Amino acid sequence: MKTAIFSYSLTGNNARYASHLANALDAEHVVITTEQPVTNGTITLDMILHRKPKINLAADAFARYDRVLLVAPVWLGQVAFPLRRCLDMLRKSRCSYGFLSVSGGADSNNPKLSDELTKRAGRAPLFVLDQHIRTLLPAEPTPTRDDTSNYVLTDADCEHFGRIALEQIHASFPVAN
Repeated sequence: MKTAIFSYSLTGNNARYASHLANALDAEHVVITTEQPVTNGTITLDMILHRKPKINLAADAFARYDRVLLVAPVWLGQVAFPLRRCLDMLRKSRCSYGFLSVSGGADSNNPKLSDELTKRAGRAPLFVLDQHIRTLLPAEPTPTRDDTSNYVLTDADCEHFGRIALEQIHASFPVAN
């Protein structure tokens, strides 16, 4: 079975995480980019207007794979908006998928994430793993959005989050690479 990791990252943290996982799984890593720059302003407008930014990914990108791992941040409790088009494309494919994220987590957990993925992809993910940067920071003072937004994952952080992810991946995809 062929597995690929498709990742989108605004700050670089999810790209580092996805790259680490791809190496550990010996899987292909496909980087999703947007046609236009993403800013805090475009994120806000995309949320308000329910827009899906155009991405540089072929319409049949999932056709070659049996399993796909999507890696992207969570913004304001929702899947990063550039991934919305990716989920639309996934709806038309037959491959199974899981979703992984490294997000700030300063505000709270993201309890509606699985429901959103199911709605957008037309089927439930085999698993959702949303790991938070706040868990890497001291508990006191309480990490703020600025603290988590400005944090850059280290190799040790990727290794830590990666161990947790690999357990979940192997449990969900028993014959994973």
